[in-house]
Amino acid sequence: MSTNQFTDEAEAVRAAVRDGYGKIAVGTSQGCCGPGVSCCGSAPADAEKLAKQIGYTTDELAALPEGANMGLSCGNPAALAALKPGEVVLDLGSGGGFDVFIAGRKVGPTGRAVGVDMTPDMLSKARRNVAKYREQTGLDNVEFRLGEIEHLSVADASVDVIISNCVINLSPDKPQVWREMARVLKPGGRVAVSDLALLRPLPPAIAKMVEALIGCVAGAVLVSETERMAREAGLTELVLTPKPDYVNVMTDWNDPLYRKIVEQLPAGTNPGDFITSLEVKARRSPSPRPETAAEANGRSVYSPAVGELVAIGAAIAANCEPCFKYHYDQARQLGVAVADMTLAVNQAQSVKQAPARAVLELAERFLHGDFAPRPETACCPGTSKTVEKPAKCCS
Repeated sequence: MSTNQFTDEAEAVRAAVRDGYGKIAVGTSQGCCGPGVSCCGSAPADAEKLAKQIGYTTDELAALPEGANMGLSCGNPAALAALKPGEVVLDLGSGGGFDVFIAGRKVGPTGRAVGVDMTPDMLSKARRNVAKYREQTGLDNVEFRLGEIEHLSVADASVDVIISNCVINLSPDKPQVWREMARVLKPGGRVAVSDLALLRPLPPAIAKMVEALIGCVAGAVLVSETERMAREAGLTELVLTPKPDYVNVMTDWNDPLYRKIVEQLPAGTNPGDFITSLEVKARRSPSPRPETAAEANGRSVYSPAVGELVAIGAAIAANCEPCFKYHYDQARQLGVAVADMTLAVNQAQSVKQAPARAVLELAERFLHGDFAPRPETACCPGTSKTVEKPAKCCS
C-alpha cells in the first residue's frame, strides 16, 4: 500500500469514528451501532449498570458530573493504574471526560489529569463538565485537549501514567499510538489500558461492517499483535489479561451490534470466542534508551519541535497537503518559528527530485551503517550530476 493510500484510508476511518462519536456527544443519536445503543457500550439507561459490571464502584459513578458516563467503556483503566496523589495522568480518547474526572480525584490537588480526544463535540461535552467537577471536588486539576492519539501535543517524558478505555482499537495507525505512549511517558512511567482485542481473526463480513468499526470490534487486533506493538515501541513489563465480562454482558443484553455479529459468526460460536476486553499493563524502562533519540556528540537533538519540522519536510516531499496542514498547526502550537518551517520546506524541495525508490535505497544504506560516500554516482536520477559527498546532493 502506498503512503497516499494509507493516508486516505486512515482519514476515512477517523472521519467515520469522529462522525459516530460526535452524534453521541450532541445527543442527535443514542449511538452509531443501531437504535438505542452507544458505539462501544450500552444504551444510556444501562450505562451505570454496565460500568459496575466492568469494575467501577458506586461511589466513583455517583461522584461524576452528569452525562460523563455514556456507556463507552470496556474496562476500568483508572483502577488498573493504581493512581497515586501527585501523578500526571494522560487519557487517550477521553470522550466526555469519564475516566479523567475519576483520575483527577485520585491524583488530587498536586496531580493533573489530561484528556485528549479528536472529536470536537466530545471535547466540548467534557469541557462543559469541568465546572461541575470543580464545584463538586474543589479541584482545578483536569484539562481536555483536541488532538489525535497518534500525534500527541504532549512533551516528551512528561507523563506518569497513560490510561485509555476502548479507544486504541479505533486508531488506523496503532503502532504509532504505542510509540507516542512510550515517547511521552517519564522513565518508569506506567500504561494501564482497557481495549477490545481479538482471540482469533474475525470473519471478513464482520471486519468490513462500518458499525463494527465504530463499535470497537472491526478495528480490534489479536492479543498477540497488541503485545508486539507495545514491545516494539520500547515498553517493558507487559501484562496482558483478557477479561471476558464485557463481551459476555453485551451478548447477553442482545445488543444490536452484537446481534449482527452473531448472525455473521460460524455456527456454534459466539462473540466471546473471537472478541475480548483486554487489560494491558506496561512500563517505560526507568533508564532512557539513547538509541530512540537522535544523538549529536552525545547530546540528543530531538524534540517535539524538531519532530514537527521533520514532518513538515516529509509532507512536502510526499505531496501530502493534509499532512502539511496538520503538522504546520502542531508546529505553531509548539512555538516553532515560521522562518524555521520555511527552511524545512525549502530543504524538502531541494531533495524532492529523487524518486521514492532511490530515496528508500539511500535511507536503507545509511540506516544500516553504510556511510561511505560513493563517488561518480548520480545524485538525482535522470540527471548527469555527480557528487563526492552526499551532503551536497541536489544542492
